[in-house]
This record gives sequence, structure tokens and C-alpha cells, in this order.
Amino acid sequence: MARSITYITGSQLLSLKRRPNVAIVDVRDDERSYDAHIGGSLHYASDTFYEKIPNLIQAVRGKDTLVFHCALSQNARGKAGVYKVGYKDSYKFAHRHKVRGPTCALRLADYLADMKDDAGIKNIMVLERGFNGWESSGKPVCLACLLPLFLIPIVNLIPVLFDMIMARVYGLFGWEYRKPERVPPSCPYKPAANKISQVGVEPETSKIQPLSKESHDGVEADNAKSD
Repeated sequence: MARSITYITGSQLLSLKRRPNVAIVDVRDDERSYDAHIGGSLHYASDTFYEKIPNLIQAVRGKDTLVFHCALSQNARGKAGVYKVGYKDSYKFAHRHKVRGPTCALRLADYLADMKDDAGIKNIMVLERGFNGWESSGKPVCLACLLPLFLIPIVNLIPVLFDMIMARVYGLFGWEYRKPERVPPSCPYKPAANKISQVGVEPETSKIQPLSKESHDGVEADNAKSD
């Protein structure tokens, strides 16, 4: 049976991302190395994604929800991206338009279906509006990829020292210091894409909704005419 792929909003992901059963998979290519990323996300560049699926499955052992994203994570023509009609058709549509997030999510679903083993993965999702939407809406991002490697431990140490100092100052007055919520520590390595991918430009859409069977057939018919 075909596995359904669903979208998740940035606000929904923000509330879920700290749960131990959730993994975020960034399938952008070389732009991740200079454009920041969502803290704690795994990087599997779209250009070599299929070959690295076994590695991904090992990396997410114990997690049942995977959230994929690229730059925009949206399908073409302003019509919705991942939908619950026939899986093979939805894969063709996403793959045809070179949309990295939905395409990689669907490739994983196809791989798991062929294996006849879900590897403990129950939910495969795509981040609505992708990394660009996440960042532009003010959600936290990790800038470790923009720093020289030797600075990353120092950056991670600063908030720890600040909390220690503030706890002592508060203690002098008999107050209790509560640590503020912060973005998780910077990633301890500089992520980089394996190769530059020829994926074209991902179009923007105003709102993402699941496609009905009728809408999907209409889109496929339009594509056939344009060919």
C-alpha cells in the first residue's frame, strides 16, 4: 500500500522538533554550506539522496517521524505538492518538476515500500515553504556552517558562561535564575553538500493543500498537452 506524504507548517515543526522521535532531513545541496540550516537537521543532498537512503535509515533509528525540506519544498504551478492519490503518479509529478523536498520524501517512501519494512518510520512529512519560509518567519536557524570550525566550541560556550554568571548574580539577591529557552547548540561540524545539483528553480505557491484525484488528473492532462 502506498504511503501518504503530508505537509507540516513551520509552527507545527517548531513545537515538535525537540521530541526524540522526530528527525529533520535537509536535502538542499551546496546552499546549505553558506545559507545556514535548521539546528539539529541531518544533511542528505538531493543529488545523491537515493544512494544514501540506507545511511539515512541507520541515522534515524529510533525515530518514527521524518520531516523533509529543501529551499521551498513546494510543487509547481501553484498547485499542491504531495498528495494522497496514487503514489507512483505523485512521485512522477514531484520528480518531473525537480522539487527536491517532496521528491526525496517520496523516494524514501518508495524505498521502504520495496523493502516491505518501514524501519520504524511511521510518518514522512514535508516542511511547508521549506527552509526559506522557516527562516523568513523568524524561526531559529543554526549559523555554525558560516563560522570557522575553531569558533564553534566558543560560540556554544558563551550561553553556558552567561547562565553561570547570571545564576550567581541572582543568588546574591536571593533570587532564582531561570535559564531562558534557546536554540540548540550549534552543530559541531561544518555541513557541506556532496555535489552541486542541477535541479532548477523551485516555484513559489501561495498555499499548500492536498490535491484531490480530480485536480491531480487535471494537472497531468495539462502536462501532457504542454509536451
